[in-house]
Order: sequence, then structure tokens, then C-alpha cells
Amino acid sequence: MNVYRRLKQLFNKKQKRRVTGLIIMIFFGALLETLGVSIIVPLVSAVVSPETILSNSTVHGILDFLGIKITNSDDFVKLLLIATMSIFVIKNVYMLFMYRCQASFISSTEADTSVRLLNDYLNRPYEFYLNADVNAMFQTINKDIPHVFELVQQAMYLITEIAVAACICVLLFLVDFKMTMCIAVLMVIMLAVIVFIIKPVLGRLGQGRLKQQVLTMKWMQQGIFGIKDVKVAAKENYFLKTFSDAYYKLAGITRRYSVYNNAPKLVIEAVCMVGLLGYMLICVCAGRDMITMLPMLSAFALAAVRLMPSINRISTLLSTIAYYEPSLNFVCDNLNIVNLKDADFKENQGSCRPDKMIKLSGITYAYPNTERKIFDNADMEIPVGKSVGVIGPSGAGKTTIIDVLLGLLEPSSGKVLCDEKDIKEDYKAWLSNIGYIAQNIYMLDTTIRANVAFGVDEKDADEDRIWEVLKEAQMDEYIRSLPEGLDTVIGDRGVRLSGGQRQRIGIARALYHDPELLVFDEATSALDNDTEAAIMEAINSLKGKKTMVIIAHRLKTIENCDILYKVENGKIEVTSL
Repeated sequence: MNVYRRLKQLFNKKQKRRVTGLIIMIFFGALLETLGVSIIVPLVSAVVSPETILSNSTVHGILDFLGIKITNSDDFVKLLLIATMSIFVIKNVYMLFMYRCQASFISSTEADTSVRLLNDYLNRPYEFYLNADVNAMFQTINKDIPHVFELVQQAMYLITEIAVAACICVLLFLVDFKMTMCIAVLMVIMLAVIVFIIKPVLGRLGQGRLKQQVLTMKWMQQGIFGIKDVKVAAKENYFLKTFSDAYYKLAGITRRYSVYNNAPKLVIEAVCMVGLLGYMLICVCAGRDMITMLPMLSAFALAAVRLMPSINRISTLLSTIAYYEPSLNFVCDNLNIVNLKDADFKENQGSCRPDKMIKLSGITYAYPNTERKIFDNADMEIPVGKSVGVIGPSGAGKTTIIDVLLGLLEPSSGKVLCDEKDIKEDYKAWLSNIGYIAQNIYMLDTTIRANVAFGVDEKDADEDRIWEVLKEAQMDEYIRSLPEGLDTVIGDRGVRLSGGQRQRIGIARALYHDPELLVFDEATSALDNDTEAAIMEAINSLKGKKTMVIIAHRLKTIENCDILYKVENGKIEVTSL
């Protein structure tokens, strides 16, 4: 029931309607499967004893209803053979179409769910990421969602197999009630063992799998992303060992799952065959005529050929669903976390370009799960067209105040005002007027063109504008000297560029959309003195053209600013060098 409830929670209305349609198709397919089995009984009877079958009043009634006249047994056998071939061809064509519909639904819904979850992640507030397990987020999209739709596919197969098994069992009850009842009781007992004993074990294994998959990804990424530090510290073996420990635990879980998953079907197969052959042995010992039993035995034999795989699949499918259920719970929980999202702000309905003043008014802020206030009723004014420097000791909150200014952090009290208008009233418009340059510029593993026009398809990028902003960032001459020019691929995190070149690309990116406000968050603190001086020359060339907020450790970096603020003890106060 938990799986059913979670799937209802996962699917939207359109997807639920498609599921309903698929279930109807499944039951119709089950009827065709049963018809294919049921026609074997009269076929065998007609071959063994044609006179008996032709004298059957039910057979005559069916033939009269269909308007078919049979004069001899050979014609009747031919008719049954043609009907049997037709039924099996129609059944298999229909089943192929049904499986195609199932595959189409599962693949499209899996893609839709992945997009929904990534959209949810991207629109969660910045504060969420301060404590988020990013490896678990990657794990959810890359592995948990595929596991969820593996579960959905298995659930579809389970419904199919249960429907087929139920219809065939009804047919067998009509053929021999006692024998079918014995087999049914055995099946129910064995499936109950799977549900109540094996399923909880598989659920725990599934939870262990989730945990170990996150750990393997975490240690692999930490070892690769920090490869320079790993090599300098000669800690390759440490990261290899931690990854190895997690992966071998995952391998152990996979091994146990395989054993638990395959054991039930082997037991079921043995019990069914022993039961069927044992019943035949009892009949032989009791002296029953095997010739008269042949149609019945043929029906059971054919049913066993179709039913045994169904029973095996049902046991396997129940095990697989139990194993992947933790992934379903995890994905549904992630899709339903109620957080303040950027989408909750009003969409861009007009302009939020500052004309006179940007203000931080009465800002109070403390990080989540902490009591210490970074700011307590702090104020700050940024006149349009001026450059504002922000200094202060490490940990005082310089970057925090920038995050509040950008709207990434929500203060517990106070507002960020653009010409006396709260930025939250038109947040998207506010963001469109900001260019942000961080200490570590995030670089895409693609071309210089795509990195400057960040978030714009390369075919839609304005090349003239790209060259214009590269010139302002004093980077155009270098890029023109490259063989591939703007099409030069810079590698993962810009590994093929120097630190200063990455900062210049960051400045060009910030300028591309012509923002009014430029924010430099310790943009030169990681550079050597000569490179910093060159970058500051590019920044100072923008003075008077843009409103700028510059955070810095070195006083030399902000010596040309029009206004200086010092951040200390929860306050932001005007200061001077």
C-alpha cells in the first residue's frame, strides 16, 4: 500500500490517466493469454476423441451461434488449429503493442520526473545549499529516479502477471477444482512468505544500497575534484581505501539481494512441479484412465508452462519492488519538500533598474540552526553610479551582506530596497540588473563564447557584445590570439586558463547583459599582486559607468572607491582609509 500511495503522490493527473489506460490494456491482455490456454483443451480433445467433442452440446451451441457448420471431425480439427494460430498471433501482436505503450509511459515519465526534481533543486533557496548533501542530490537524479521507474516497470509487469495468473487459475478451477485449489493454497503460502519475511529484508538492503551509493559517489568525487591536493599530500591510498570500503559494502548488499531475489522462484518452481507430478502419481496409483485424463493434463501442462514463469516473475517482482521502495520514498520526499523558492517571488513584471539609491534597511540575519546574529539591524546605502568598498575582518559577514544584497539569503527582518521598492516585489527584474564576480569563477567545460554568454545558447549569443565586454575586461587581445578564438574549450572549471584569465572571463560574463550593479566578492584576493593590479585596472575602468560594490581584504584593492564601509560586530558603518 505504501508503494501505491507513493506512486499516486509521484504521478500527475495526466500520468494517472495513462496508468489507468495501461491497467485496462493489461487485463485485456490477460484475457487473451487465458483464451490461448483454454483453446488447447478442446484442441487436444478433438485430436484424441473427435466424436466426443462433436457430440458436446456446448460445442454445437457455439458453432451454431457463429454460423459454422461442421460435417466431420477433420474439419473441426482444422478449424481449431486455424483458430488457435489466429489467437496466438493476435495475442502476441497485442502484447507487443501493450509493452510498447508501457515503455513509452515509463521513459517519458522518468524524464519528466528528472526534470521536475532538477527544477525543484535549482529553485530551492540558496540557504538550502548551505547544509545540503550535494552528492545525495546527484545520486537522486542519476540513480534513484531510474530505480524508481525500474520499480514502476516491475509493478506494471506484476499487474500483468497477476492478471494472467488469476485468469488461468479461474480456467483451471473449471477443469479440476480440487487440484487447482491445492496448487493455489501452496502459491498463497509461498507468496505470503515473500511478502512478510523476505520483503522486509529486501527493504533494509535497499536502504543500505542508497547509503553506500551516496558514499561511493562522495569519495570518488572528493578524490578526483581535489586531485591536486590529494597528490601533493600523497593521500591517494586514503581516498582509494575509503572508496573501496564503501564499494565493497555495496557489493555485499548486491550479492545478498541477488540471493534473496532468486531463492523464492526456485522454491516455487520445485513445489509446483512436485505438486503436479505428485497428483499424476496419485491418479496412476488410484487406477484412473490416463487417456481420459489427457485433455485435463494437457490443460494443466500448458497452464504450467505459462503459469510457472508468471509465479516466478511475481516472486521476483515483489522482491525487486521491495528493494527499490526506499528510492521511491526518497524521491517523493525530495519532490515534496516545502521550501521558499525563487519562483514564489513575483515574476518579472517591469523594471527594477535603480536610478538613485540601493539600500539595505534594518537587516538582521543569522544562519540556519545558529543563534549568533551576523547582522543586527544593519543599514547600508549604495548610491547609483558610485563605487562602494566593503572591508572587515574574516568572518565578520562581508560575503553574507552581499548574499543578502543579491537576494540569496532572506533576512529575518529588514529589506533590500531599490529606489524604495522591495526587491522581492520584482525579484527576477532585480537579478537582471546585477553582475556578480566571485573569488572563484565557476567555469563551464565548454567554449569561451558559452562561458561569457553564460546560460544563453551559443547560437543565440551576441558575438559583437561578447567581444565588447571582453575588451572592457581587457581579455580580447589574448582570445583573438588563440587558434580557435571564442570557440576555444577551456576545460573542466577553466583548467586551461590562468587565475587572472578566469577572473577576466568572469568580469566579461558579468557585463554581458549590461547590468547596472556589479558586485565583486573578493574577486582578486586569490591573485598575486601583479595580476591583481591588472584586474583592478580593468575594474577601475568601469568606475562611473556602473554602480559597483567591492569586497576586499587588501586596502589597496578599494583605495579608489567613492564610499567605504566596515563590517564588524553585526554592524555596517561608513569608514575611511
